[in-house]
Amino acid sequence: MGGLVLAQALARAGDDVSVHDRDAAAAATGGYRLHLDARACAALRRHLAPGLFAAIRSSAADPRTFRQFALTDHRMRLLAVDDRDPGEERLLIGRVPLRTLLCRGIEDRVRFGATFTGFEVRPDQRVVVHFADGSSGLADLVVGADGAGSRVARALAGRPTSTPIGISGIAGRTPIHDGNRGLVPALLRRGPALAFGPGGVGLFLTLHDPGPGLTAEPPETEAPALIWGVLADDRRYPDDLASLAADELVATAQGVLDRWHPAVRELVRQSDAGTAGSFVFQAADPAGDLTPWPRGPVTALGDAVHAMPPTGGRGAATAIRDADALAGRLAQVRDGTLALPLALRRFEAEMATYAPAAVAASLVPVRWIRALQGPAATIAARAGFPLASALAGSLRAARRWAA
Repeated sequence: MGGLVLAQALARAGDDVSVHDRDAAAAATGGYRLHLDARACAALRRHLAPGLFAAIRSSAADPRTFRQFALTDHRMRLLAVDDRDPGEERLLIGRVPLRTLLCRGIEDRVRFGATFTGFEVRPDQRVVVHFADGSSGLADLVVGADGAGSRVARALAGRPTSTPIGISGIAGRTPIHDGNRGLVPALLRRGPALAFGPGGVGLFLTLHDPGPGLTAEPPETEAPALIWGVLADDRRYPDDLASLAADELVATAQGVLDRWHPAVRELVRQSDAGTAGSFVFQAADPAGDLTPWPRGPVTALGDAVHAMPPTGGRGAATAIRDADALAGRLAQVRDGTLALPLALRRFEAEMATYAPAAVAASLVPVRWIRALQGPAATIAARAGFPLASALAGSLRAARRWAA
């Protein structure tokens, strides 16, 4: 998302920009739903054509479905609620619709099916970029926005910039219709929820309800659905989790959710099996140097620099904030007030002022999942032990970290 927002910003400013994406098409991507906070929304307003931003808003969920974020136990009993400011702009939007929309207007600048293999900096400080099909490109600046496990950032740093955290996820989408609407926990109509259960199992739930608005540019809407994501220690999954077929993933998720609320288990069972996927969560070290590479005409942003698990809902918003920050520095290069090397140094320094906090906030629920793995914690979770005050404190701390 950060790479496409940056491309939109530079293209609108008249720069010669191109995007190289290893996926076959904008919609050929994994992932489900993204949270964009007020800062990310403001960045999109700044850098996108008004009609395109309106289309994104129309493709997002109805704002009334995100009035709170709830924490529950495995029986869907409320533990804590974090109410959202009704006057603050935020969006919940599917990953595929957002990526598709961010390609609008720059279709001729996006090359799909291009897998990065390496780069070399010439003596004149221009960069030659190489791709798996044998092609190459020449640029004044290369920005790696290729996600966790980034090849660009690894080539820069000489090592991976994030590591697996020992917790993986299985996620999917359940179509919502009159036949199963009554199974949906009522609290999800006010916003997403993160539930904690026996054995250190977490479950993220969010009800997708597309907004009713239409714009001059047609939106990319998705049908109503419950999006769910199981979070658990890797030891709770089969060793071959990554190779399981989609229907096997749904069955595995049901097994992990043993003793959970029957309605929740039934909704997972009714998933559109073709939408299920597994994910190994990775994270950067929030206390480390996020950009441990020599300064030059190559940099990176988003999860390529500061990978974080989806438990904080901060990944996409932080990547868009990166794009906004870098676009601002490059505007100074364009008007002659800043040289490119200094602009990149200042961008990376600015990113270091907020990205570690976002990573740390995303790791707070991970610590709770680990804390609930022990036998005593499991007994307490099964009994609905009142963790509300502690969980609420963690939730408030996470919001302060991410502010």
